[in-house]
Amino acid sequence: MREETNKIEKIKKVSHVAMIFTRISKILGIVSLIIALVCGMSCIVISLQVDDEINQMIEQHMDDSGFYTEPIMSIEIFGIEMDLTEMGIMDTENMEWGMLMGIYCLFIAIPVFLLVITLHFVEKVFHEIWYSDSPFRPQLLKNLIAPFVLLTVMTASNSLFFGAVVGISFWCVYCILDYGCELQKMSDETL
Repeated sequence: MREETNKIEKIKKVSHVAMIFTRISKILGIVSLIIALVCGMSCIVISLQVDDEINQMIEQHMDDSGFYTEPIMSIEIFGIEMDLTEMGIMDTENMEWGMLMGIYCLFIAIPVFLLVITLHFVEKVFHEIWYSDSPFRPQLLKNLIAPFVLLTVMTASNSLFFGAVVGISFWCVYCILDYGCELQKMSDETL
């Protein structure tokens, strides 16, 4: 019995450390999400003013065929110098640079948002383990479903094979924890 108590105490300590780490990661994710959203919306809002200036500067350095007549090292807009040495050959006529950067920042916010949601549920799991007498609680299983599904979907969006492997692995872990909950329930009923 003493050995079982020691193991549960170790699990609680590890869960507490993991909960703190997850909380810090979630806060950093929220800050990153806010930065991405603010940058994206700012770029879109000011794109009407900036796009014309960028297009004029780029077109001054191009001939009729779309090739650069002289290397464009950088341009300066609102006192901010932007390095353009790797732009290559492109048609820049009526290109909406600010709008593109804004949309890019908003698209970056989507996976960051999913990560924050995942970290929120993982933090709840660690919190539940830290405060409970046993890590085998039905509430813990409910809190694990969302991160398991989100992580499986995010993995499957990159690779269907690895997404399937991750999904099956998470399902096995879920079934093991579910069985542990059943054993815990039977143990509690016998006492």
